[in-house]
Amino acid sequence: QAGRCQQDAINGLCTHTLILGPAGQFGGSCRGFGRRARPPGVHNAAMTDQASDASAPAGGRPMLLLVDGSSYLYRAFHAMPDLRAVPGDPASQPTGAIRGMINMLTALRKDYADAQFAACVFDASGKTFRDEIYPEYKAQRAPMPDDLRSQIEPIHEVVRLMGWAVLAVPGVEADDVIGTLAKVGEAQGQDVIVSSGDKDLAQLV
Repeated sequence: QAGRCQQDAINGLCTHTLILGPAGQFGGSCRGFGRRARPPGVHNAAMTDQASDASAPAGGRPMLLLVDGSSYLYRAFHAMPDLRAVPGDPASQPTGAIRGMINMLTALRKDYADAQFAACVFDASGKTFRDEIYPEYKAQRAPMPDDLRSQIEPIHEVVRLMGWAVLAVPGVEADDVIGTLAKVGEAQGQDVIVSSGDKDLAQLV
């Protein structure tokens, strides 16, 4: 199922790509990134592979590439080994999620090299409008691990240095921003690519 590919740190990381377009097409594949990359494979019965060259815009339409940064950073954190700024020193800054994000975004950019517009969207810190509506929203969810939390700001900076626009809008979640941008891009005649491990985003199709 989307978001549940079992791939260890040696095999690398995977991303799930949801392809959205004006015709309501929906496709997806999983590609492994790391020392031994897995071949493309379908991980959700609702997904079907699109043409082999997914980066080519249909009919020459401009392409908007949106990445669910919050989904990516959790995937990177849990898939990578416990890397540290000082190898072997558990008290030094963890760096595994940072390295994982670099690997994943680099590979994705190669897959969609024709994308004229690209942004990596993260959840902003603080509460959202959903917390105002329902105070128990996500109350049962475990807090973010400290070793991941300490990598958030460095990840944002690294992603910017890689040339991505980094977005985090207070009061809403990354999903909300991605959904809004996907609809705006579609209305402006763009082919919109959303890459995420969160199958909730299939609601955009």
